[in-house]
Amino acid sequence: MEHFDTPLERGAVRKEPGGKLRIALVYPNTYRLGMANLGLHAVYRLLNADPRTACERVFLPEDGGVPRSVESDLPLGGFDVIAFSLSFEEDAGHVLELLDGAGLPLRAAARDGRHPLVVGGGIAVQINPEPLAPFFDAFLVGEGEVLVAPFLALLHAAVAESTPRDALLRAIAGLPGGYVPALYDVAYSDSHAPEGAWVTRFVPREGAPERVRRLYVEDLRQVPTSRVVDSPDAQFGDLFLTEVARGCLWGCRFCAAGFVQRPYREVDLEVLRGEVKAGIEKGLRIGLVGPDTSDYTGLDPLTCFIGEKGGTFSPSSLRVDAITEALSKRMADGGERSITIAPEAGTERMRRVINKDFTDDQIVKAAENALSQGMQHVKLYFMCGLPTETDDDLLGMVRIAVRIREEVMLPWARKRGRMGRISLSVNPFVPKPWTPFQWVPMQDRSCLEAKRKLLERELRPKGIDVDFFSPREAYVQTLLSRGDRRCADLLELAHRETGGDLRKALQRWDEDPDFFVLREAGEGEALPWDFIDQGLTKRFLAREWRRGVGARITPKCAVDTCRACGLACADHPELQPAVVRLGA
Repeated sequence: MEHFDTPLERGAVRKEPGGKLRIALVYPNTYRLGMANLGLHAVYRLLNADPRTACERVFLPEDGGVPRSVESDLPLGGFDVIAFSLSFEEDAGHVLELLDGAGLPLRAAARDGRHPLVVGGGIAVQINPEPLAPFFDAFLVGEGEVLVAPFLALLHAAVAESTPRDALLRAIAGLPGGYVPALYDVAYSDSHAPEGAWVTRFVPREGAPERVRRLYVEDLRQVPTSRVVDSPDAQFGDLFLTEVARGCLWGCRFCAAGFVQRPYREVDLEVLRGEVKAGIEKGLRIGLVGPDTSDYTGLDPLTCFIGEKGGTFSPSSLRVDAITEALSKRMADGGERSITIAPEAGTERMRRVINKDFTDDQIVKAAENALSQGMQHVKLYFMCGLPTETDDDLLGMVRIAVRIREEVMLPWARKRGRMGRISLSVNPFVPKPWTPFQWVPMQDRSCLEAKRKLLERELRPKGIDVDFFSPREAYVQTLLSRGDRRCADLLELAHRETGGDLRKALQRWDEDPDFFVLREAGEGEALPWDFIDQGLTKRFLAREWRRGVGARITPKCAVDTCRACGLACADHPELQPAVVRLGA
């Protein structure tokens, strides 16, 4: 395996292709965004670790031309396997754009042994692959460290034995974590379904499993995941990204990643010291990646080590109560000038609904800690349209922002002779599969627009900026988040007739999009993603939903356990009947 550098990249892999299985690892967005995705780097390393495989990266062409690989400029259609790394619903349309640009039939049913095998993986696949299912030959559900090796072994054996495509797909379906959509007959209603209800029937055939089990790395302590290829043209190109943990201990009721990436696992501190040392030696700042980096038990010694080695760091996420003066000072000493605080909701009651247990005073104190150490910009992240939200909850966002301005920012400005900045980023709530809020509808556009106007009216006269994510875009995101295979027709319609604009295509689609977006689903309905075995039960999620409506906090799990996997029953005996062991 030969590593090669270009004026823009360091660490890319180039192999002589002769006799090797050629795999295009595709991120369905631009180079800048794709190269900031740590999962892409992990799979790139895993695929190229196999001496019989040559993996090259492909991104969405910004000029609309033929998609080609970065390493050898090979057209996408010239590879043996096309492997998509799928992270966000918004990239679904780009999948079709890339397949079409490669000269391939969009639907898997129209492809045969003359065409590359098209597979998909990533967090979006773990959550709900169904809107894209008709375009893929197969999906791999789970984490690459345990999926890639058996998948490659199967492919190499198939090449050696000239296995027909149909037999290869059946073999992939037999792999743990393998999902072949064509091997399932899917129906969406029957004569016994209540009017307007969701009845999704998956009937496996030809040996496919009834449920597809999500695979994960049980012990992450010696499994570092860091940026493989360095590029200044990547988003966060000045950061050497390294993962500190997977999973989450808190169970925020809106967060799909916090549930489908369970159980919580950490990378060993000594392993991370080696990773960050390598990043510092490259002259890069260290980007610490995890669902909640403040949970990492070695965060203090790790960040001190970075400082001792002359490096600086930026965490991907921090809980409010983790933003101490000491941590803020280390960040400010490293050049950080802004702090991001994510209260998510405007009042303590609303935060209990979503299972975030901290007070308004703690939010203000976090801002004070950051500003006192040299930060100049406080960014506040909120959601609106959450279940049970009232106008008072919305105005709570205003009260928090104004308190930070009056109690922290203005005194800070008087001492230093310059005014800092406060900004709010507000996103409409998008219900996600595999969360306690998976049954909840999104609020309609008129209601969300009224909320936006209220926030702007209250905050802008006070010099506080409000960035409100488009309700129209959030509607489409919800549709693709909670959609089933019928959404594939919408994606293809948009690709062929509206230049990829899904909002325009909705007017020509035969289905009612409000069914997926604005309707509350019943707990007993068969949902499109139920065929995936995450190790979570609906009973557990429904109980968390009821606790949320009652504004009841479910306590954080211990670091070495996770209530979703049945190992924390001693800590949470009231949840014991509702949980199952992950992977069992």
